[in-house]
Amino acid sequence: MSFKRLFLLTLLVLTFLGNAAVADNPTKIRLTNGEWAPYQSENLPEYGAASALVTAAFNAVGIDVEYGFFPWNRAMIEVERGAWDGTFMWVLTPERERIYLPSDPLFTLDEVVFYNKNNPIEANEPSDLKGRVMGALDSSAFGRQFAPLVEDGSIYVARVRNNQQLFEMLARERVDFVPELKTSGYDAVLEHLTEEQRNRIGHLETMTYSWSYHLLISRHIDDGPYFVEAFNRGMEIIRENGEFERIIGPYIRPKVLN
Repeated sequence: MSFKRLFLLTLLVLTFLGNAAVADNPTKIRLTNGEWAPYQSENLPEYGAASALVTAAFNAVGIDVEYGFFPWNRAMIEVERGAWDGTFMWVLTPERERIYLPSDPLFTLDEVVFYNKNNPIEANEPSDLKGRVMGALDSSAFGRQFAPLVEDGSIYVARVRNNQQLFEMLARERVDFVPELKTSGYDAVLEHLTEEQRNRIGHLETMTYSWSYHLLISRHIDDGPYFVEAFNRGMEIIRENGEFERIIGPYIRPKVLN
């Protein structure tokens, strides 16, 4: 066989193998989602700003997204056991990093401590809130700084399923404080509380914690590492072409009450 024919044959085989590898890459991912306006909701356009961001990042690398909406506890369990491919948007904890494959950060937001002005609080550190009742979302990592005090009984936790219930409890003084994102917290206040109730809600400037948010992929699916790599690549693309700012920019700046 001549060198030219051998070269052409080798090139043909490599092209075939390359195309086969591309064809084997998944073109669809199934993600669990939940209710956390304005970032995620079955009732919002494009399922909320964070959902739209995740969709855009995967679409940029040729992957379609299917969403399933669940209570947050179940959303994580379905992915942990491999029934669904991934879930978002979550902060990383050592336990979550052990169970799931995390993406690069989507963005960073600040957690603050909300309170009712009819029941004012002052605090510079978690121990200053001993004896208080904290409101929190199921499966949320917010308030992690209070974990030792919760474990020893110094702080009691009342957990609910969504931010509407959370801030309604705060407005009615059924809890003393709520650790939540400044953005989604004030969004819930504006959406779900009356004007009189809104005027009662404030936050401590003395206790702020920054969180980065991630996509979590199941360790029990074969395509897990590929999905993480593809998503990170898609995020780079939409950051460069301006889609990131268009989609999420207005939602990572808090709507503080006047």
